[in-house]
Amino acid sequence: MNYFILNLMPLVDKSYCVLGDLPDNLLSFSNRLSRGRPMGNDYPKDPQWRMSDTYGGIKLPSLIANTDSILVVERPLKEVFEATGVAMECLPFVLVNHKGRVASRDYFIVNPLGNLDCLNLEKSEIEWLDDDVVGIEKFVLDTEKVKDAPDMFRVKEDRETIVISHRLADELKKVKPTNVFLFDVEQAPSSPRSAKPAKASKPAKAKAKG
Repeated sequence: MNYFILNLMPLVDKSYCVLGDLPDNLLSFSNRLSRGRPMGNDYPKDPQWRMSDTYGGIKLPSLIANTDSILVVERPLKEVFEATGVAMECLPFVLVNHKGRVASRDYFIVNPLGNLDCLNLEKSEIEWLDDDVVGIEKFVLDTEKVKDAPDMFRVKEDRETIVISHRLADELKKVKPTNVFLFDVEQAPSSPRSAKPAKASKPAKAKAKG
């Protein structure tokens, strides 16, 4: 099974809107929404999220880019994600345009819950600080770890990164989504030695989000 990283900040078509800062009633929950921790009853009723004036686009795509590493999609994509049976929250909000007017009530924050130990730590290019991951330049999945992986999951070492299966990618194509871009992820078997590679001699670059 092939897997892909889902681009949460696509900026290919500048005519599409981009979301601005999270509204005040969601701002303190940004880590939950971007890293797979449940909101539950803490999610406010009808939060309003405004388009970014910095980017200026106005068209409504299937997937809306944002700088908070949050998966935001319209209803047809949300329903495809839900059909996988993966544990997730699908949280509605009111999309507001640049003039403060309601642009849509048919978008959702999709928050896949939890994460998966899925990386080949030797083949991936990871910057470590003691036992903490500072950044990942290259993601390589461990073939054994993803043998029974779900169709959608967050990466344990970088929970803002969402990976989907080839099977799910095919299902997404059926609804002909706009502004959805996927990156192939390599796979390789781990050697039987160390679970964590030696520290990098120089810092790795930050993960690209555009």
